[in-house]
Amino acid sequence: MASFSLTQDPMLASLNHANLSFGPHQVLRDVTWALQEDECWGVIGRNGAGKSTLFKILLGELEVDEGTVVRPSAERGVRMGHYAQDLEPRTDGTVLEEALSAFGAAEATGREMHDLEHQMAELSAARGAGHCPDLEAIMARYQVVQEQFERLGGFTIRARAEGILFALGFTPGHLEQNVHELSGGQKCRVMLAKAILQGQDLLLLDEPTNHLDLPSLRWLEEFINGTTATVAVISHDRYFLDRIATSILEIELGRSRVYEGNYTDFVEKKEQELEVAERHYERQQDYIRKQEEYIRRNIAGQNTKQARGRRTHLAKLQRLDKPLQDRRRVKFAFPETQRSGDTALVLDKVVVGWDGKALFEPIDHLQVKRGHKLAIVGLNGTGKSTLLKAITEEIPFIAGTARLGSQVKLGYFDQHHRNLDARNTVFQQIQAVVPLAPKQDVLGFLAKFQFRGDEVDKPVTVLSGGERARLSVATLIREGVNLLLLDEPTNHMDIPSMEAMEDTILAFSGAVVLVTHDRYLLGRVAESLLRIHEGRAEFREGGYEDNQAWVDLDVGHEPLEAEEPEPAPAPERPAQVKGAGKGRPGPAPGKGEAEGPAPKAQPIDRDKQKTIRRWERKVQEAEAGVTGLEQQLGALAKELAAQDPADWQAFGAKLDRQKALETELAYAMAEWEAAQTALEKAQAG
Repeated sequence: MASFSLTQDPMLASLNHANLSFGPHQVLRDVTWALQEDECWGVIGRNGAGKSTLFKILLGELEVDEGTVVRPSAERGVRMGHYAQDLEPRTDGTVLEEALSAFGAAEATGREMHDLEHQMAELSAARGAGHCPDLEAIMARYQVVQEQFERLGGFTIRARAEGILFALGFTPGHLEQNVHELSGGQKCRVMLAKAILQGQDLLLLDEPTNHLDLPSLRWLEEFINGTTATVAVISHDRYFLDRIATSILEIELGRSRVYEGNYTDFVEKKEQELEVAERHYERQQDYIRKQEEYIRRNIAGQNTKQARGRRTHLAKLQRLDKPLQDRRRVKFAFPETQRSGDTALVLDKVVVGWDGKALFEPIDHLQVKRGHKLAIVGLNGTGKSTLLKAITEEIPFIAGTARLGSQVKLGYFDQHHRNLDARNTVFQQIQAVVPLAPKQDVLGFLAKFQFRGDEVDKPVTVLSGGERARLSVATLIREGVNLLLLDEPTNHMDIPSMEAMEDTILAFSGAVVLVTHDRYLLGRVAESLLRIHEGRAEFREGGYEDNQAWVDLDVGHEPLEAEEPEPAPAPERPAQVKGAGKGRPGPAPGKGEAEGPAPKAQPIDRDKQKTIRRWERKVQEAEAGVTGLEQQLGALAKELAAQDPADWQAFGAKLDRQKALETELAYAMAEWEAAQTALEKAQAG
């Protein structure tokens, strides 16, 4: 049965020029955001930026100081589901009963329907005994309630709830378990299932992926791409955001900015914006320096009037904020570490476990070459971190040996950051490694790990989890290690910290053995993979993109081994997988398919033609916008050339207008390039 929506307004919720402060700290500044039908938003920003605060405002848990809020209320006909990691079960029942409590109206209607059934049975018995109560009225009411129950999907809610719980990793046995007997991660998954069941129009999900294994995560991605509900997700999982987001809302320094596309699209556009902003900031700073120098030289001389005029102009000049440097992806390299032999690490017939019980079968022989990046993947509890601990001799192997290569110096990063000294500041932590190093050398090294300015004087004890992780790796690299063992290095980090960690690993010239669930990190750094699953450790060359189904344990989507073609008629070519809902299109058939007979003429793909025409219009509109802005800049340049320099007020106004037009032109050029790229992809597809 098709789903229905009670709301006719495509605007499900919105904030308009919202401001919010907690004491002297302003959390949100002039934030505007509108959620409409059939959208999927990725909400990103640093830890503490105000992302969860936005959700709390929409939920009515917080009120804004200024601005207007349209909330997704039941009174407006919006069926909303909300998930956060701190939510607790509302019932004292089983896992299934807690999930079914999402259907409050359907459950109440179902109870009334059962009560009416009992009344009809009693009245029928009474009529048979000679009594004649008005059974028709009860039957008429029962018919109304039954139709309402069907409209609410009451006959399918149990099957839907069970299906979602199974997809999130629960077994049939779990469904009858009391919800308060579950672990914290299991409770979170129950609450996520409940939110999904409730949110038939709007889903607000705050870090929904933290307690999901890879199969459950893949299911959630497919569900979001296929649902008709609008979804807004707060997440630091960039691969997840790439798979599901159609728009990005960034919260930075309390302000909001909207970007069309997924996370990768956002990164490209943000980089372009920062380049433009830095260029304009440096131009303005250069202009200010020149004016200040003129004022200093002439304020007491013959040109004092002009100097005073320029000083007045500078006082009124709107100063540009300095762009955040740590949002730029800066390429850097570390000094060469001591060169090891060709082989950094060798594992021979190793077995790890606890209390003599092996976690997986022996790894017969595995070599990690100098400079190579190996990632270890698998479900929680399979022995990934245990293997790292055995390599570092923190625990013994049950069997087998690990050997370091010639001149290899090992560094181990664990999630507790035990190589940090709580008595140190950030600067002192790095200075202590090479005490005689010049101060500027230490500061330059710390800048590569995003520690700048006053941040270098922070005590280790007040650092966030992401900052402690960066400093821990910085300490290891400063010590000159040439083999890094990294155990979940991006856990609990915000996105800028994750990016800094990735850049660090890529810039490190030594070998790396990495344990992580972060698919984006895997995709960027891993050159080979060791998967531990169902008691076996299997090795494969290549990165995450080459072995995605294998890593994600998505056996049904894993490509089969190539077979020798047989001299038989070519089979029918399977239909190309088509993307659904808000997601991206599925993969095309593999390149290795055997060629069959010449294909028959295909009918015109009208959807493709519509898409091409739409992007052609966008390219034309963007070109017209670029041309118009270039003409305006040309005319303004002529006006500036003819402007009397003594009239600094008019001259400054024209300069401000020129900067604004240059910024608009940069954005217009970026839009034109994006539209042109999309058109080329549509034509090629």
